[in-house]
This record gives sequence, C-alpha cells and structure tokens, in this order.
Amino acid sequence: MVNAAEALSFLLVGAFWGCTNPFMRKGFSETKKSTKEKRDEVNKNNNNNNTNPNNNSGVIKSFVRKKVALLANIKVWLPYLVNQLGSVLYYKTLASSNLTLSVPICNATAMVFSSITSAILGERVNQPGRAALGVTLVLSGVAVCMYSSEEVTV
Repeated sequence: MVNAAEALSFLLVGAFWGCTNPFMRKGFSETKKSTKEKRDEVNKNNNNNNTNPNNNSGVIKSFVRKKVALLANIKVWLPYLVNQLGSVLYYKTLASSNLTLSVPICNATAMVFSSITSAILGERVNQPGRAALGVTLVLSGVAVCMYSSEEVTV
C-alpha cells in the first residue's frame, strides 16, 4: 500500500501540474491578444509610412517581440515555474516509489486538479455532468490503484 508521504507527493505533483495548466492557458491567451493589438498598431503605422512589413527583419522583430512579451508576462511564467517545480517533485517521487503507481496517479490527479481549477476560473465546460462523472471515475481508478498495490500476506 502507498504510504502517506508517497500519497502526498502524488497529490502535490497532480496539484502543481493540474492547477497551473488553466492559468498558463489564460496567460497565453491574454499575451496573444495584447501581441495582436500591438501588431495591428505597428501594421497601421507601417502602412502610414509606406514601408514594407513583409521583409525579413520585420518577421524576426515580430518573433522576438512575441517571445519577449511572453517572458514579460507574469501570468505565463509564474504558473510555468510552479509547473516545473511539480516536474522536479515528480522525478523525485519516481525515484522513491513504485513506477506502476506513481505515473497513473500523478497524471490522473493532474487531470482532476485541472478540471477543478478550470471550473473555479469560470472556463466554460460543454457537458459539466460528463466532466463530473469523468473526475469521479478517475478518482475511483486512483483509489483502486493505491489499494491494489497492497501486498497480500498468507
């Protein structure tokens, strides 16, 4: 059976991975919107100056501008950093626990935490009943995995 420390590690990895996904998705979409607005403004200025926006330096500048905007947005890199901390904990957990348990449990709990966080953030779910059923089935599967690993002594 899984001990308390391993179970806590599994839950923390799932929480770090799952809770950060909706925040990263939201941060990327906000960055994409602001970058599009800036690009439209630059294109408007370029059209007024009669310069060619399709030259290679414009493409490179646009690429660099997008990457800098992503790095400057705390709503993108902070959840990413927490997500990577979850990955570090995941590798530590893999080294000290049963591989056949840790992989499905961490991934399943990440999906559960992602669904819950998305709902809390107000993301639209097409079929909430099915989503709730899916979360319940995943949690049931995790429980079965954890309890089936118990060694039977005769």
